[in-house]
Amino acid sequence: MHVYEYEERDYPHFGKPTGDDGRKLLEEMNVQHRGLSEWALTTIPGIRCRRILDIGCGGGMLISLLAEKYPGAEIFGVDISEESVAMTKRVNAGIVGSGRCRVSLNSVSALPFAAGTFDLVTAFETYFFWPDLENDIGKAASMVADGGCLIIVSELYPHPDFNERNEEAARMSGLRLRTNEDMASMIESHGLDVTVYALENKNWIAFVGKR
Repeated sequence: MHVYEYEERDYPHFGKPTGDDGRKLLEEMNVQHRGLSEWALTTIPGIRCRRILDIGCGGGMLISLLAEKYPGAEIFGVDISEESVAMTKRVNAGIVGSGRCRVSLNSVSALPFAAGTFDLVTAFETYFFWPDLENDIGKAASMVADGGCLIIVSELYPHPDFNERNEEAARMSGLRLRTNEDMASMIESHGLDVTVYALENKNWIAFVGKR
């Protein structure tokens, strides 16, 4: 099974959107990733969700969906891109203004929260840009409270039917895909019970880890 690992040199705005190109990319992602996000949210088990952390909040579309799905929850978003933080705040101006949503410039590698703070931690379309994947998964997993969940989602995973497309995506964006087995094993190594959901015809994947 293929693993795609390309250096993020030629197209750094994919991993950290900046400037006009970055804003345009974030707007496109809000549209293009909506179907993936809606599907992935259906895989989350019924949990009491009071506090949510979205790692790599991008253009803010997922936070909007989370706010609808969990109307009583307080939501925190983090991203390494200033453009992403600004757009997430604009897209979610209502809940940001009310104090229900807070968005900050932070990396998955240095999350400014205590362990066990969140009932739900989400990471959609972002793990393949994390600088130290195993340790960063551990950091994300440490945020999950007892009874809570971590969900990591991607619209791509190594599969022979999609090798050519995925190799081109990796070359263009610098993303680094890992096999489903590797991902599940890394999440489980941090004390979570993992269920893997896949839509093979779309090459979509969701790893749901329950504490």
